[in-house]
Amino acid sequence: MGKLEGRVAIVTGGSRGIGRAVALEFAREGARVAITAAHDQVALHDVEREISLLGVEAVGVLADVERRAEIDRMVKTIVDRWARIDVLVNNAGGISPAPLETISEEQWDKTVAVHLKGTFNCTQAVIPIMREQRKGKIINVAAPSALRGSFGVADYAAAKGGIIAFTRNAASELKSSNIQVNCISPAADTRMTETLTTFRREHLGISQRQRGFIAPEAIAPAFVFFASGDSDYISGQLLEVGRF
Repeated sequence: MGKLEGRVAIVTGGSRGIGRAVALEFAREGARVAITAAHDQVALHDVEREISLLGVEAVGVLADVERRAEIDRMVKTIVDRWARIDVLVNNAGGISPAPLETISEEQWDKTVAVHLKGTFNCTQAVIPIMREQRKGKIINVAAPSALRGSFGVADYAAAKGGIIAFTRNAASELKSSNIQVNCISPAADTRMTETLTTFRREHLGISQRQRGFIAPEAIAPAFVFFASGDSDYISGQLLEVGRF
């Protein structure tokens, strides 16, 4: 029996990268998985099919984490289908590297909306279900740049830093309802890594990939840990995963 047998999990941004790897790992551990993406229905169907081939139920839902009405609809769809939500992974996001002085107000607002507001929207939407169940796991996603700084990602790093603070406050507020809230800061080799590498080459003349990035599949077990009973007495924590 897998560590997540019988549980229902939501993975936002689940169509590729870390989200895809986490969704598949959850399925291997026995969870029924709902994956979300803002736009890419084809990619959602591909991951949904991969999970189904593992003999586990899956559903892909188009939902933009910036838009609360879409998140509420997504949560209702999952509860109507499976009657519960045990795990939420707030993974949806993106990156548009730019030197600090060139970041527009529009880009700043968009980055904060996707990452920080999106994490808030999804968390708030599942709290009533988890409170009623008297149990739940919420896993947020930060980034190394929020802890150490990095050229060209001031908006992204600031939003991720906010997620760390949000994690600790949510953990404190929700502990009486037996809801654990934790955060993972992954250094993953994904499409975002490619974007950062290209940016560094153009602006800093650095051609090599940043050290420390590992495959998303190597990071997924950390999410299983926080989603499972192994972390029942751990909350408000930040775990860094990668080679630092």
